[in-house]
Amino acid sequence: MNTGYVVDHTAVSSLAHGNIYMAARVMRSVEQVQPLFVPALSFAQGLTDSALSEVAPMLQDALSAPCFVFRPLDESACWAVAQIAHERATNLPTAHAAHLALRSGLPVLTRQPDVYKQIDARINTEPIG
Repeated sequence: MNTGYVVDHTAVSSLAHGNIYMAARVMRSVEQVQPLFVPALSFAQGLTDSALSEVAPMLQDALSAPCFVFRPLDESACWAVAQIAHERATNLPTAHAAHLALRSGLPVLTRQPDVYKQIDARINTEPIG
């Protein structure tokens, strides 16, 4: 049993648009006191992928759940994220989620599981239905 999940930008966007799987995952994480780690770049990209004026109230309600833990991009992580993005030819939000997953050993909640396997086969994913 894992001790949480990394939430990538596709999962943030899914949550913003009321995806039933993501709503259930949040509820389960609250009940099980299981953190959902949100990398800052994934959060920003997930917001960019959404019509903010339409989804802001619902997303703010969801993100107020105590299971969410936001992870900033500090200087040391910035180097690692940039290296992943450059070497694996991926975007920065995906690289930030991959870095956090590799560092923590936690699976990534995503609509794009194949992208993470291409970055590093050690990254476990949980596809969003």
